[in-house]
Amino acid sequence: MKKIYYSLMLLLGGMFMINTSCSDDDEKDTMAPGQISNVRFVPNYGGGYFLYDIPEDPDFLYVRADYTVDSGEKVSKTSSTYNDTLFVEGFGQVKEYEVKLYSVDRNENVSAPVVQVITPLEANTNTVAATLTVRPGFSALIAEWTNELQQTVDVYVRLSDGETVAEKVLSSNSKDGFFLVENLQNKDYTVSTYVKDQYGNISSVQDCGILRPLEDAPLNKSLWAFLPNQQLYGNRWNYDSDPNPDNQQPYDEYMGAFTKDSLRNAPSAAYEGRIEKFWDNITYQLNPENYNIFNTGEWGYPYSYFIDMGRTVKGSRVRYWQRLSDKYGNENVQTFQLYISDDDDPTDGVTDWELVGTYKIVKPADSYEADQEAIAGHEFILYPKETKYTKPFRYLRFKALNGFTERMVSVGSEITLYGLEVND
Repeated sequence: MKKIYYSLMLLLGGMFMINTSCSDDDEKDTMAPGQISNVRFVPNYGGGYFLYDIPEDPDFLYVRADYTVDSGEKVSKTSSTYNDTLFVEGFGQVKEYEVKLYSVDRNENVSAPVVQVITPLEANTNTVAATLTVRPGFSALIAEWTNELQQTVDVYVRLSDGETVAEKVLSSNSKDGFFLVENLQNKDYTVSTYVKDQYGNISSVQDCGILRPLEDAPLNKSLWAFLPNQQLYGNRWNYDSDPNPDNQQPYDEYMGAFTKDSLRNAPSAAYEGRIEKFWDNITYQLNPENYNIFNTGEWGYPYSYFIDMGRTVKGSRVRYWQRLSDKYGNENVQTFQLYISDDDDPTDGVTDWELVGTYKIVKPADSYEADQEAIAGHEFILYPKETKYTKPFRYLRFKALNGFTERMVSVGSEITLYGLEVND
């Protein structure tokens, strides 16, 4: 019995010593880590980055930089864990700034500072502003810029029509920036721009002169009609090739073009879908679900639909709606092309097709923005690099290149073309 009691006392005593020892270690871990060494600074626009050697302390975690920007705001930046590079930003002038660099360990112990005096290049707001241009768009102005550092900036476009002054701002960290000042009239606007960042740095105001948006409007779709294969080929179509019109083909010498990738329509109806729903001015609704779509069936990509606009028009923009029940996925189209033809004598078929452009639906990173864009429709400028109308045309080809998945079935809800009517 004494041996058992004695052994228990030893065990409890050992546990007490272990716990005491651990507690003592925790209490003693207040020693600051060593400083970083061999510090170098590489300047960049509005900031730059430090390179350094980290201390040999086994519990070293990261480096912190403390500094003050021109607005008086105190800023702290930290490196990634165990990293030997630390970026700083937000400086508004080309002058000397003091930056204090601290080593921090796992217990948040902080070393004495390593003080560095740095001189950054000019502010990133200035470099972005230097690339910022505004040009006329269709019922809009188009602002474009380059942000090489991909730091968040606010781009302002201010415009006046002589009576009112309006300002639009977009916050962006994209390398290639772009946004539209929309819903403008076909009249003169005095335009200026400037750029601001989160640290209060503001570029000088840039005068963009007087700009006039080009006029356009949604084209009336009441005259649109599906252009079946028989009309697409005209007198090159062999009506005697099969009693069933769905199985008929063009004459043998034109069969090389009668492929999914060329002059051939996908099925005009499958399941709940019909091609005429593609331009009936009714977009897909969820509550209640209206199933207002075209559906190719098991046809695969690529595929085309050919449309007779019913008169001659000039195009400027296009808006495309997905099936909302599985937006950005499943059977929805992701990339498509538009072709046009101004063939004035379709007797021998509609020929002379001209590619206008390729357009890809990209899902915004923000889920709310992605939902709103899908509901409003995805808008594309037909010629995004320059503001111009298409040539006059009557026939439109919608060619789907791929979907968001590898599904063979493909669907879409609605298409609207913007532009001008051509009066002969």
